[in-house]
Amino acid sequence: MFTLLVHLTDKLIFLDIFLTACSGVQTFQSTLRAGDTVAVAAGMKRNFSRDNITVTITPSIGAPVTYLQNDPAVRAVVNLYPDPLSSLIVSEETGQDLTPFARTYSGSLAFFTDNSKDMWQTSVFIDLPDNLPVGLAHIQISNAQGDSASSTVNIIDGIGEAEIFEVEVNGGLSDNQFSALERVEHFKVSFSSVVIPYAVQVEFSHAADAKIGGNGVTYVSNPRGDLKNVTWNDDGSNLKVLLLPSKQQALTNMSDFDFYVTGGITGLTMSSISAVDIDGNAITDVLTSVVLGK
Repeated sequence: MFTLLVHLTDKLIFLDIFLTACSGVQTFQSTLRAGDTVAVAAGMKRNFSRDNITVTITPSIGAPVTYLQNDPAVRAVVNLYPDPLSSLIVSEETGQDLTPFARTYSGSLAFFTDNSKDMWQTSVFIDLPDNLPVGLAHIQISNAQGDSASSTVNIIDGIGEAEIFEVEVNGGLSDNQFSALERVEHFKVSFSSVVIPYAVQVEFSHAADAKIGGNGVTYVSNPRGDLKNVTWNDDGSNLKVLLLPSKQQALTNMSDFDFYVTGGITGLTMSSISAVDIDGNAITDVLTSVVLGK
């Protein structure tokens, strides 16, 4: 799987797009033949998935071509994260430009992420129709949640072909391998408070998982382990999560406490929450949001 991730990243030239904080202004590659595979950099899209996006390709002449949800021509929707040891991350967290303007680039992303440090580039892999005429073709991607991205490609003469994404072992990527790189259904847990706490403990109930005869297995995912520690325990229907900063200093934004609960469980509902400041004093205005997404 690591080889697959490296291959996809090489294909996208990810950082060039990510650091400019653009949303879907350019594809890789920008000049193609009809029938080729294109990777559209869609920016940070929280709700893009193959089962909810519609892709409309408008050629230079002729009628638009529309791919509906789960069309096989939409190969994958993959979220790519920056390297945790990249200058983008380390410069921001240490307050120094380890490469020129690294903090400027990192700071510019705050507008697009709503100040969240859980940041990624959504990339949509699409097989173009094999009958596109020569000239500029516009690609529009949207879903019912109101998310959208668009790019323009230049179609040139020639007969294209769908990219097989050949890797070192076993040839090209299969549909199942692409699916393994996509997000699965999950709950996003986020918090709000006037005063940022030092530690938060939150408890949930959920439908029985496989441990006690139900479905799924609870899994808690921490998007930024360098910022906070997440300790959790689940007995099959009750989940307890303890959140603490990674260093002896309060976090700087409530969004830094965000985490995900996944693994195929259903019916996740918060049952209690407690929070304290660095001196152990209770903070009582912390609110929790639990949102199902994919």
